[in-house]
Amino acid sequence: MKGLLGLLLVNFLLLLSTTAQPHVVNFSDSELSLSGSQAIWNFRIHLGDFDAKFSRNDETTVKNYIAGKLEVAVGASPCDLKRLDLARDQGLELATMHLVYECPVSHPPVEVRYSLFYGDPNHHHLMKLNVFGKTFSYAFSPGHEIIRFGGGDIGETIRNFMKLGVAHILTGFDHILFLLTLIFGARRLKDLFWLITSFTLAHSISLALSVLDIVTLSPRIVEPLIAASIVFVAVQDLSSYGKGTPRSMFFLTFGFGLIHGLGFSFALREANLSSGNLAVPLLSFNIGVELGQLLVVGLVYPLSLGLSRVLRGSYLYFKRAALVIIAGIGLFWLIQRVFWS
Repeated sequence: MKGLLGLLLVNFLLLLSTTAQPHVVNFSDSELSLSGSQAIWNFRIHLGDFDAKFSRNDETTVKNYIAGKLEVAVGASPCDLKRLDLARDQGLELATMHLVYECPVSHPPVEVRYSLFYGDPNHHHLMKLNVFGKTFSYAFSPGHEIIRFGGGDIGETIRNFMKLGVAHILTGFDHILFLLTLIFGARRLKDLFWLITSFTLAHSISLALSVLDIVTLSPRIVEPLIAASIVFVAVQDLSSYGKGTPRSMFFLTFGFGLIHGLGFSFALREANLSSGNLAVPLLSFNIGVELGQLLVVGLVYPLSLGLSRVLRGSYLYFKRAALVIIAGIGLFWLIQRVFWS
């Protein structure tokens, strides 16, 4: 039984190491504006993502494909795509698209369908919508490919960015491993509560500061630091095993939370949101991140308690083995992100 549990743990953690990339999910962003009977939709897409999808196709084929994946309807009537321009900027590593639609009417509702990259389960698209004198932000993701604006409240923006935050933490395997180090390293539930609180407070602060352009760091710095935080905390847990949770861990967790918050911010910074339309997406996204984090802790902590009752004295060795594997994965990511990013 113990051998089987250990084998399952090893396989799960090794799977994370081989599948997880830096936590920044693939993103594209756009701005859609409706002026009279004309809808103009401008896109920015990372050039590597665009070429991975379309490099083997001629421009006519690409345009025909795009036309079928991007649809706009106004007043329940579909708009006709009249113009589609593609451009590549090698220096900025961006592909840009300019689409112009003619719409038969110019009154609510507005419905937009985006399914351009949804062969990729990690792709998310952030869109700013300017219609009828109002500006809203929406997040498209697999399974959420259609938005409908009826001229009403901001509920749709809140729901979309909360979903984006949840998806971001659940697909951010490096953040999940960091949470595991906190769960396995805490000696008491009270300690875990304060560690998670410290981490949450810190990454909420740095997320806001980064999105507001008050504090910015390159992903080439932040991503290796996130990996290093996993290694450090796992090793710290191992070195202090059998003792109480060191008080210094609460401060260290706060510091590492600041770094992880900068990592979270890359998701919203990709959206190119205007400062006047930032508060609701920022707050909603952060709430989504916290919900995803609570989901991870709420699943793993009860499971760890159950295993401690099943394994009894052997559970200490199980946790030590888990922390060693986590430290190894973090070290692998650190080397990968420093030398191959």
